Amino acid sequence: MKYFILCGSISILLLVSVAACGDSSPADPVVSDGSWAGTLSIEGESVTFTVDGNQVRDLHVTFVYWGLSLPADTVTWTPGDASISSNEFHMTDTLSSGHFSYTMSIDGTFDPPSSVSGMFGTIGEYDSLGTHHITSDSCSWSGSHE
Repeated sequence: MKYFILCGSISILLLVSVAACGDSSPADPVVSDGSWAGTLSIEGESVTFTVDGNQVRDLHVTFVYWGLSLPADTVTWTPGDASISSNEFHMTDTLSSGHFSYTMSIDGTFDPPSSVSGMFGTIGEYDSLGTHHITSDSCSWSGSHE
């Protein structure tokens, strides 16, 4: 009788362990750490950053204002770090100097492990001799792990 109880207990343990193996799923792909580079769809300007764990760091975005309603200017943003959550990030930044003010917003969605895409938007403002000029642009962007 003890033999049957022991064999039954072992059989139950084996069934439980086999069932537990069937429930496991492969880990979700993770965003690759390291250097990333991409381009804006307007004028092909650059987007570069580093991924370190769940953080986007050292973002650099360059945008050229062509002087349609503002004087021509090239602006490079370097906002602080942003967290990656559900493979997405969002950053904003504002730069002001004298009569100029520029604001940008960028978001990205990673397709792990090595591609990213999103939207970039900017507003530029210029005050001169009592006149307020404003321009805005938005475009898509995409990039990949280097």
